[in-house]
Amino acid sequence: MSPTGNKYLFIHVMKTGGTSFADVIEANFASHERYPGDYLQGETNPFRQMEAYLYVPGIVAAVNSAPDQYRMVCGHVPYATRELLAARYIALTVLRDPVARTISYLKHCRRYHKEHMGLPLEAIYEDEWFHASFIANYQTKLYSMSAQETIAETRYGDYEPALPPRSELGNGENLTPELIALGERGGGRFSMECFAASTGVIEVDDTRFETARENLRATEVVGVTEDYERFLAALVERYGWQVDNVPHRHAGEDEDICAELRRKIARDNAMDTELHAYARSLAV
Repeated sequence: MSPTGNKYLFIHVMKTGGTSFADVIEANFASHERYPGDYLQGETNPFRQMEAYLYVPGIVAAVNSAPDQYRMVCGHVPYATRELLAARYIALTVLRDPVARTISYLKHCRRYHKEHMGLPLEAIYEDEWFHASFIANYQTKLYSMSAQETIAETRYGDYEPALPPRSELGNGENLTPELIALGERGGGRFSMECFAASTGVIEVDDTRFETARENLRATEVVGVTEDYERFLAALVERYGWQVDNVPHRHAGEDEDICAELRRKIARDNAMDTELHAYARSLAV
């Protein structure tokens, strides 16, 4: 348990295979050392459950309140979360080819979001809010955001009725009938906009790309989904983790994806493609 006594922050980029990493974490850290696992023990409120993995101000407050306890912190968070934590955490992450990552994310949307169920992937891809927030050069955004941007709750696009800040929502008991109806119509966007970092308002450019490269270079262990075993081997070799079995990566259901959608994703994610290539060079 607790390899070499270090503290670790796993920057879990959505749809890179990181969910499978949970088994490895469980094998190396005691339950009380893991955030959000220990923090959520016995928690059944969905607001609290989502907040614990997505909402950076809440994550930072919880972890900083017990800096000697949590040795393994995980979340769908930008890299800049690292500088908001009181203790020093070794950063770990896995990046993925943006075409494969986006297709996986589109399938996730269709499987779990009410507003996307039954739609072709092409239609989900054109959903402006989701495209801006979690598709377009998403990995570059996560690695180029500032600490201030990371804790901001700036909303992307119009939303009627307007969604108030997280602090005004309580644990769901403060939702008005209008907001409840909004959630029922579009549960995916409603839940993600409550808690997730404001990536939709970030516009990537050359400066941000260089920042993303610098921050990726400062990440102690960088992996890529396509060579996941090497990522695990680095944890074993550098920090003494125990990895007895390579965890299964969720590949999703088989489906023919049209070539035009693949080309469009590649065009729209040119910087993510470059950043992924740089991640591969760091993962050797």
